[in-house]
Amino acid sequence: METTDNTATSSPTPTSTARRSGRVTKAPTKFTPEPTSLSKRKHASENDDGEDGENELPEEDPDEDDDPDASEVEQERQRSRKRKPSSQSTKAKKPASKKPKINGDAPSRPQTPAETPASAPALALNNLASLPSRPKKSARVAIAQPEGEGLYTDIFRSDDRPNEVATRWYHQYQADHAEALTDLVNCILLSAGCDQRVTEDDIRDPDNCQNRLADLQNVYAEEGITDYPLISRARTTRSFRDLLVGFFRSLVDVLHETDALYKDVQILENISRWVASMSSSTLRPFRHTATTIALAIQTALIKAAGILDGRISNYMQQLEKTKGKGSKNAGLVESIQQNLTDAEHYRDVCKDQIQDIFDTVFVHRYRDIDAKIRTECVEALGNWIYMLPTVFMEPEYLRYLGWMLSDVMPQTRHEVLKQLGRIFKNHAEKLGHFIDRFRPRLVEMATKDSDVNVRVVAISNIQILKDSGNLEPDEIDSIGRLIFDPELRIRKAVLDFFAGCVNDSIENKVEEIGGEDAIDELFQDQDEEDFSSPRSDWVSIKCLAELLAAYDTQIGEENPVEPPRSLDIAVDAIPAVAPETRLSLAGHVLYEKIDQLKNWELLSGYLLYDHSSSASSKSASKGSSVETALRRAVAPEGREEAILLEVLASAVRSSLAASAELDKSKKHLRSEGIHLIGPEEAARKLAAIIPKLLSKYGAEASTAVTVLRLEHSLDLNVYQQLGQDSTTYDRLLNGICTQFDRHIDRGVLAETTTALLHGRKYPALEETIDEKVSELWDKTINKLRQFDKSCELGIRRNLEEPAIIELGNILLKTSKLVTLKDCIEVLEADGQVEGSESPAIEILIRIVMRGKLDQVDENLDDPEDEAVSFAVKTCLFYFMWKARVLRGAVNEQRPIPALQIERLNTLRQSFVRNLVWTLSSRGTNDDLRLFATGALCDLHVAFASVRRVIERNAAEGSSVDYSLINPLLDPIDPGLTRELIEIFTAAERAYARCINRQLNNPGEDEGPIEHFSSDEEDDEDDDDSDLTPVQKKRKELKAERVLCELTGKMVLAIVAKVLDQCGSGQGAAGKIKKRMVRNQNKLGHNFKETLAYLADEGRAARVREAAAKAAGKKKRPAPAAPGSRARGSKPASGASVAGKKQALSAEIITAEDNDSELSEIEIEEEEPEAVPGPEARTELAKDPIEDNDEDEGGEGDGKNKKDDDGDEDMDDE
Repeated sequence: METTDNTATSSPTPTSTARRSGRVTKAPTKFTPEPTSLSKRKHASENDDGEDGENELPEEDPDEDDDPDASEVEQERQRSRKRKPSSQSTKAKKPASKKPKINGDAPSRPQTPAETPASAPALALNNLASLPSRPKKSARVAIAQPEGEGLYTDIFRSDDRPNEVATRWYHQYQADHAEALTDLVNCILLSAGCDQRVTEDDIRDPDNCQNRLADLQNVYAEEGITDYPLISRARTTRSFRDLLVGFFRSLVDVLHETDALYKDVQILENISRWVASMSSSTLRPFRHTATTIALAIQTALIKAAGILDGRISNYMQQLEKTKGKGSKNAGLVESIQQNLTDAEHYRDVCKDQIQDIFDTVFVHRYRDIDAKIRTECVEALGNWIYMLPTVFMEPEYLRYLGWMLSDVMPQTRHEVLKQLGRIFKNHAEKLGHFIDRFRPRLVEMATKDSDVNVRVVAISNIQILKDSGNLEPDEIDSIGRLIFDPELRIRKAVLDFFAGCVNDSIENKVEEIGGEDAIDELFQDQDEEDFSSPRSDWVSIKCLAELLAAYDTQIGEENPVEPPRSLDIAVDAIPAVAPETRLSLAGHVLYEKIDQLKNWELLSGYLLYDHSSSASSKSASKGSSVETALRRAVAPEGREEAILLEVLASAVRSSLAASAELDKSKKHLRSEGIHLIGPEEAARKLAAIIPKLLSKYGAEASTAVTVLRLEHSLDLNVYQQLGQDSTTYDRLLNGICTQFDRHIDRGVLAETTTALLHGRKYPALEETIDEKVSELWDKTINKLRQFDKSCELGIRRNLEEPAIIELGNILLKTSKLVTLKDCIEVLEADGQVEGSESPAIEILIRIVMRGKLDQVDENLDDPEDEAVSFAVKTCLFYFMWKARVLRGAVNEQRPIPALQIERLNTLRQSFVRNLVWTLSSRGTNDDLRLFATGALCDLHVAFASVRRVIERNAAEGSSVDYSLINPLLDPIDPGLTRELIEIFTAAERAYARCINRQLNNPGEDEGPIEHFSSDEEDDEDDDDSDLTPVQKKRKELKAERVLCELTGKMVLAIVAKVLDQCGSGQGAAGKIKKRMVRNQNKLGHNFKETLAYLADEGRAARVREAAAKAAGKKKRPAPAAPGSRARGSKPASGASVAGKKQALSAEIITAEDNDSELSEIEIEEEEPEAVPGPEARTELAKDPIEDNDEDEGGEGDGKNKKDDDGDEDMDDE
């Protein structure tokens, strides 16, 4: 790979085919040679900036075609082989004798070649002719070693320990310096994957080191090897790095223990010369391998320096003691003085060697282009600081760790933080200047780093700084707010930090009240089971609430969130209630750490206590000053009670989840003294607490939603089994119904509906709940009839804004009640109010006509559309209940009165006509148009399920004629094909604009239809420049949800054969399907998987079969499923009334979104029903996306993942 940097130039290549001399007179441009000699080299730190381009991409000229002379290479290889004894020429070897261990002295003799293993298989790829000149995609690992013996074989192919191999090499060096160094350098080359060799002549000519390495690099580069041992994942090289590093560390240890490191400095200097030169190579295998070796040598030298420091300290102590004993110990004093002088000399030599390697290798390689090399440098520097703090814990070394905190690769940043954590634990008090300089970066990494692992380690480092008092208050707040982070690992990582902040706040508040002793004395006689009176634990709860409120307010100010449009909620574009809030997410992790939350009864007692009266009562003023101060100090303020309610709900859920594991770990829990409340006991206590909480906090919609969620955690089997507790549940049920009747808030109504559905699952409670639901129906229908009596509800804009809003609130409640139980009788009953005698369903269908848009009115359009959307929901559920009744009658082969069919068909046609008016009168894809289109599909899908049952019975020989039902089974009018394509196209383009995706052009046969796409949609130019990133993401998610939901409903209609089946001209069969799949692979994973059901009939069959097997069981739908929110389709495939198969609603019920009324039809499951075969189901019986839950995680398709080793530029080198 080429670069314009002058510091990393191309490697020299031979220009002649004739054999060249081993000595090159002109220095090659690929390396920047340093002055070399057999004596100690000078440090290169003065010229750091001009070195080998260590911060630039290493350059390699891809056009270099000149290779070294082939004959020279071959002769070089042959000479190298001749130096090694042939394993084939030797006879059977004797077992290797046991190697002597190093214990401070040199071993008795060097080991002969005959004593080394000769059976080790070769690892080499030594045929140069077979190597390609350019890398191929399949990585080749070069671990070259020809047959024979040598240091490489001893290290990697024998079972000898590194210190034994190092000892043998040292004896070899004593016998022949040049031969031993040649073997060592060749071992380094082999470790880099290069099977070229150096000779003893090369070793004896140190000035030619750079040139010889340049020649070797050129040959190696031509072989096109893309992998090398240090980064290879082959099993044979799994411990390669450990063996390589272990040998060179052991070698330095041997040299240190024999004093050769200090008496014969030429050994390490000659090794360092070759290693340092290779470390500046532009060839990654050379550079990486040499750097690893240099760092290993440096680590061993630092270990030796530490030993010498200890030795010097001991000698100095001995010298002082000996001098104090008088002149008779003069000989001993002289001996100790000589030992001290030698040790100090050794230490100076060691210091120079350490500094030399640091300046020639580390200073350049810590900013290498390869992240692995940078990471190894950082790890080594951290070890050096830890091992020798007296030298390396100085600004001139620490600064490198600080600089590397901004590395571009997360694994390097992670390693820096890991090493800093080790240093901070032991020496934080000595690093004030370093901490002050780089603390802002540490806080930034903990709060904003793109990698979660890096953030977790950064938080642990910040925790250490907090414990040592090195954080500023605003930095503490920045980290403490991470308790609300969306990432679970971050919330758990910051838990100890946040708990420490709470404890600090508790200490301050206790001191304000009067001290811990005064509080203990005040509550020394308190009843541990009495949670309704003030307790010392309330101080902790108050401090927790204050801290959560402060952080929640800060986040709200920094990232303000606009409330959702009511119309978006009405048409189900967004849920009425978020499944989780940042407070509830924080509550789940706080439960693990805060003891007061594990006993949620304590928290409920605090919330139910009347703090306002106790703080201002006369009795309080007459009491002790400590008690008065305590009552005032623990009284909640502002939003603290609302926050604690959310924490209470999270604590209850966490407690019940933990109790499920009670039997598995009961012994462990008892040993720790942890008390977990079982489901039955929790149900009884919660049923008594919830009405009290509703009474106190039910007036506010936000707090009422939180309290109502507590009911979802109740195990109502308790009231099934224990009849005497039914009065307790009656009080709870009254409180829930009161909230439904009192509020018009979408969230409150959604939670009350879910609570009633939850109760109806239990047969013992069903009758009681149905009575309450009937009372709510009567109130709601009476209010609707008052409107019907006063005005014509089928005409748009004939009501003032307050009146239309009130009508919308009434219809909102009907859309919730209709999901609870069969509502046919209620909606078909004639009115008893003068002026409004028609059935409620006819009134509701007329209201749908208000969706016809003839004139734009910005003030009234949204309230009008909301009211219409609620009316559509109610009517749609009515028809789904009717389809369910028809399926039951067909299953039981009962005749259906013709008058009933005719009346139902009349209502159906009126509803369809009004829906078509609604969607056709609007020129753009507004929310109501999309919602009406989905409802039209759902309606036809619901009745299509009846046709499937009729066909199945006819195939089984049924003689009952159901031809009267045929008008109800008509498909969607083919004349709407063009308009449906227009609506789909507009939704598709809206999402494509959000994600900046170019759509495919229409096919030749699609041109006429594409011509009718909305011009206004095409011309719309959304100005997103003023939107924040969060707002843009929200808009994108909404557009994707709208598109996928519309697509899912249309897919269900096509699969159910009620859409795109027949017609002529523009309405010809298959037009819609062909248009929908045009951009299947362009708009994300969810959209692609939704459309996959159109082409995969086998998948649709498996879906239906799985749905049939799962009938009567509770399901979890995927959020992005086609029709997953298709309210019309769920009861349509529901079970029959008596003993027939389960409805589609049973397949998709209990959705994550509590506002989804579709899930609420599951209440029919309590009827004992047989489950027939899958042929009894409609083709829409299964939401296609339900099988794709695990696929939904693939939202990031199209994102390139880096290779695990981080070498994204390896192919370039």
